[in-house]
Amino acid sequence: MTPRKTLFQLTWPTYIEFSFLMFMMVADTLMLSQYSDASVAAVGNANRIIFLLTVIVNIVAIGVGVVVSQYIGANREKDSHKALQAGLYGAFFMAFLLLVSLQIFAPSLLGLVNTPEAIYEEALTYLRIVGLGLVFVALSQTTGAGFRSFGYPKRVMVAGASANLLNIGLNALLIFGVWGAPELGVMGAAIATLTARFFNAGILLMSLIYEKIIDITVSIKRLVKYLKEVVTIGFPSALEQFIYQLSEFVILIMVNTIGTLAVTTQIYVFNLSLPVLIFAISLAQGNQVMVGWHIGALEDGKAYRRTIRTMIIGLLSVLGITLLVYFNARPLLSIFTDNPDIIATGQRVLLVFIFLEMGRLSNIVVIQALRATGDVKYPVVAAIFSMGLIKIPVAYILVFIFDIGLLGIFIAIAADEIVRGALVFYRWFKQPWRDKERVIS
Repeated sequence: MTPRKTLFQLTWPTYIEFSFLMFMMVADTLMLSQYSDASVAAVGNANRIIFLLTVIVNIVAIGVGVVVSQYIGANREKDSHKALQAGLYGAFFMAFLLLVSLQIFAPSLLGLVNTPEAIYEEALTYLRIVGLGLVFVALSQTTGAGFRSFGYPKRVMVAGASANLLNIGLNALLIFGVWGAPELGVMGAAIATLTARFFNAGILLMSLIYEKIIDITVSIKRLVKYLKEVVTIGFPSALEQFIYQLSEFVILIMVNTIGTLAVTTQIYVFNLSLPVLIFAISLAQGNQVMVGWHIGALEDGKAYRRTIRTMIIGLLSVLGITLLVYFNARPLLSIFTDNPDIIATGQRVLLVFIFLEMGRLSNIVVIQALRATGDVKYPVVAAIFSMGLIKIPVAYILVFIFDIGLLGIFIAIAADEIVRGALVFYRWFKQPWRDKERVIS
């Protein structure tokens, strides 16, 4: 039986893992910014598409995380292993189909987001190369979700940290051509990312084999049963994330319309917001595992109180971190660029981030808690309402009617996060999920 862990024990390895990921993203941006600001914008455009596709392949990983944790809570560890194995099969085939589609439709997707001509070729190169790694991402996410639900987040941390360090080293070699390596710029960054993702997936899969978790014969009938449980949770959950990424897709079109300087500023500000985002995700994932354990053990009251405590910890922490970033905005932005227009705009946007991140913390923690109980449809409805009636319309009005540029974009995003945060917290407070049918059978 997997030993139960505290929230801190579940959260800190995930935070370290994602901190390495953050460091990798910042390092990527920092290295590319020394190469060319246009290259930063090109990678930003391509990554928006990659993120959207990653949400789709994440359908299985999300479901695996919830189903495995509930089986663990119900003391059915063999079933948890079989559910993870079924999830890996599903994740592989879904990612492979997306990989093929991306190679065919990459030019059309970049055109859809209105990628500026000056950065189009670099964006296309990056998109096609990194897109080859969708299968590795799917396997890594699914395996990682399983390990976290077993209560072993350190294994995911070690694999992720190792892969990210490899990526940074390859970036130095291939972007700038040091130590006799070819100077490849954006192509070098893409090759480094692809290699690191292959390495990460390999380590995690070998860990599963070592633990004899996937060395299990599963009949087709049982495989379908477990996949059905996984997809029951994963599809609505991924749909909510897909709607979010789709709204970000529309936002990117607006940002590209403003200009390349706005795209670059957005990327630099995003990098500065990563510590807060990673904290929220880590806290939410740890809380989700614990809620899943409680739900599997029929301890609904403990699940409810656990999430309320997590919310209080998270909101106080996010407020402190965002204030620290805002009051040090100029020196932090100066790490990436000496362009005074980018720095000035970035400072204004970081003030909005204080409110944006408070709302986002509420969203991430409560939505993942609802997901762990099996209440996965409500967040989709909340996302459609808030993003369709607040985020996109407000962004359009502030950018194209009031002409306040990138600041208007982030005001709209903050309004959406706050409204959705309030909606999902109300759902958690009312507790209709107590009466829902359990996911596992």
